[in-house]
Amino acid sequence: MHPSHGMFSDTYFTARHRFLQAVKTRGYALETARHPLSDQFPAEVATDTVRIGPDSARHVLFISSGLHGTELTAGSGIQLGLLEEIETWLPADTAAVFIHGVNPFGSATMTRTDENNIDPNRNNRLSFDPLPQNPDYDALHDALCPAVWSGPERDKAEARIAAYIDKNGFDKFGRNVLSGQYSHADGLFYGGTARSWTIQNLSDTVIRHGAGAERLAIADLHTGLGGYGELEVIRKEQAQLDSDGNPVRHFACDVLDDVSCPQPPIKVILEFGTYPVDYIVDAHRADTWLKFHGDLHTPLGRQIKAHLRDALFRDDPAWLEAVYTQGIDGCRAVLQELTAR
Repeated sequence: MHPSHGMFSDTYFTARHRFLQAVKTRGYALETARHPLSDQFPAEVATDTVRIGPDSARHVLFISSGLHGTELTAGSGIQLGLLEEIETWLPADTAAVFIHGVNPFGSATMTRTDENNIDPNRNNRLSFDPLPQNPDYDALHDALCPAVWSGPERDKAEARIAAYIDKNGFDKFGRNVLSGQYSHADGLFYGGTARSWTIQNLSDTVIRHGAGAERLAIADLHTGLGGYGELEVIRKEQAQLDSDGNPVRHFACDVLDDVSCPQPPIKVILEFGTYPVDYIVDAHRADTWLKFHGDLHTPLGRQIKAHLRDALFRDDPAWLEAVYTQGIDGCRAVLQELTAR
């Protein structure tokens, strides 16, 4: 077995325990932001932050996991490995800041979203007034999120989705329907109507640790997109513009823009592929049905959660080794880019 396999955990609570133990062993200072609903759980639920490097660093690299709770266990494994060696990589004027469990509620409950069904990667907006409209999603919402998960009603929902894709193509389905929406709080990829605890805490952390630096970078760890076990590097430095030419943002990594620095930030999402997009979307659809209409403590509820976990984290030695190796290399590449100037 490759040594990297032992870095990965099966739940948020195990991953957090191991992360905290590694931090304690190395004598690093720990910041803990306890989630407001932590008392609902048998153990503390929180976002944990560790800074390695000088307080006055010119360059600061953020390495974040668990923005989507279903993806925490993969990102945490990479962070655990990085803790063992990143200190030897850092130039004297550079700091690395680990943010573990950005969305701790979602991580603890094994769901993509936060406690209000908000997708944090659709929630980091400059303004929520007015809220953007997504008519394509609106037209399919009750099919994407049916109240009944089996039988004729579900069959009709699947037929409507298939008809949309047949008419418009899957690219448009992914681009328009799945890009985010702000009208259905019980729906997929919901962006919310105000900044969430998750995004506000992330922004506060970045502002605190980024203050005074000349340049910032982030490596935000995710799973789902791309070929099985393959790394897809997604850059977010180029601002999106609305129809009037004004900048629009909603990705969590854009919190780096909340810090005033002389040089533009480097924003990188490291995605590790699992299954095709439609497979993953169906897993999220099932989890959304379970959240609003089902019962976790039933055979179907447990089956849906197991399927969701497997859709975003593969307990396969080859996948784990590929993710770990590429994750370490990917974070190091972002660090090298950050310190090259």
